[in-house]
Amino acid sequence: MTRWTRWSKGLVVCGTASLTVAGCLSDDPNMDGVATMTEGTTTATTNGPGNGPGGTLDDTGTDTQTTAPTDGPNPTGEPEGTTIYDIQMGSVAPGTVVTLTDLVVVSPVQANDGAVFLQEAEGGQYSAIYAYLYADVVMGVPLSPGDRVTVTGTYDEFFNESQLTIASPTDITVGGTSPIPAPLEVSTADVVAGAADAESYEGVPVCVHDVTATDATNQYGDFHIDDGMAVTNFFLFGTPDFLEVLPGTYFATLCGPIRFSFDEFKLAPRDADDYDATLVDCADAATPVSIYEIQQGMVTVGDLVLVEDVVVTTPWDFGGDTYWVQDPAGGAYSGISVYMPSAGAFVPSPGDVVTLCGEYDEYFDQSQLQIAAAGDVTASGNGPVPAPEMLTAEDLGSDPPAEQWEGVLVRIGPTTVTTAANMFGEWEVDDVLLLDDLFFMMASWPNPAVDTMYTSITGVLTYSFNNYKLAPRTAADIVP
Repeated sequence: MTRWTRWSKGLVVCGTASLTVAGCLSDDPNMDGVATMTEGTTTATTNGPGNGPGGTLDDTGTDTQTTAPTDGPNPTGEPEGTTIYDIQMGSVAPGTVVTLTDLVVVSPVQANDGAVFLQEAEGGQYSAIYAYLYADVVMGVPLSPGDRVTVTGTYDEFFNESQLTIASPTDITVGGTSPIPAPLEVSTADVVAGAADAESYEGVPVCVHDVTATDATNQYGDFHIDDGMAVTNFFLFGTPDFLEVLPGTYFATLCGPIRFSFDEFKLAPRDADDYDATLVDCADAATPVSIYEIQQGMVTVGDLVLVEDVVVTTPWDFGGDTYWVQDPAGGAYSGISVYMPSAGAFVPSPGDVVTLCGEYDEYFDQSQLQIAAAGDVTASGNGPVPAPEMLTAEDLGSDPPAEQWEGVLVRIGPTTVTTAANMFGEWEVDDVLLLDDLFFMMASWPNPAVDTMYTSITGVLTYSFNNYKLAPRTAADIVP
């Protein structure tokens, strides 16, 4: 499996070659997926500034549409009376500017993405669409569920999700309120990729009943329920209604509009009224295991596990959602990373003795415990951090020798810088091992010259982008 690392939230990187967009790499949580490369074409549609709403680059690199027409006759010749049904049933070409009248707002505005769902008042299949609002539209035209609107925007397929881009506050008119169409009652099998009618539900609020979570909420706010149907916290990030679920969580009711992202249809609850959940107590459902058992392949990915009385060896990483723990006995296979996005007041401190309950995962091949809630970590005191294992850069720089030390606190030295810092701030020692600034602000991370010598360097061994990397925790770990 190709290994990557967790990217900064919201990062999108696009590759180009001879003015031809080759693809985009993204792990934006509001695009709901793992960082992945999608196939490109000779044109690229973007939401952001610089290419305009629905703008495209032709083969010469020219922006062929930098603004969305907002008045006058429809320049595309789209017939009057176009509806969302027409768009979703394939009667409208991508890139067309359309005016849609008397739609109902059926979700709150997701301000980080500028997203809202609009629906025909009659409801039904093919009746709703994801609308992307430019920032000045979000600020200039406050919208609430039940608002009746007329909009002008550009229809496009953004990573295969139908989308209407609304570029200016003058392109949306609020004309009173209207009852919100009732969600459609569906089964989970109806709304999974490959289902015969799944496409007809894209954008449409639906409800499923008597369903159970089959995995835990992942780092992108997604989880799955019966029949492999995906659920996303798209609207719930940063709210008390965020769904941190564990396998076995039961939902009497689960409702929301359907998104399509990263090859999955995903139900997106809008607030706590959209679900009735019976949460699972992690400690009651988990299997007690040791870090050694996890790291030596004795535990299955996705298992809910209880890891007792291990020692915290690092503070939060720079992203503030991951730290490392180790069995107090130390040695090979004794360490693991802990991903904990909903930490509450919990602050890891080296030496803390903790019991962890969460899902075991291989995050791009790096072993990880994913903790759903702060209550799933119990601290029982503070003691000494396990002594770092004394190794060489050669021990840590390649598979298979390094695999046993993944997640373990180690020390190398004396050692010599052999490659200057790359674009990510990583520099190499002894021609084999990268040093990673995972716990440092950029301004405080050293940028040594080639041939600089260090007496010792201590840190945890991590793995990302096909490389083992040593991550010092503080400046004191890097000894001249």
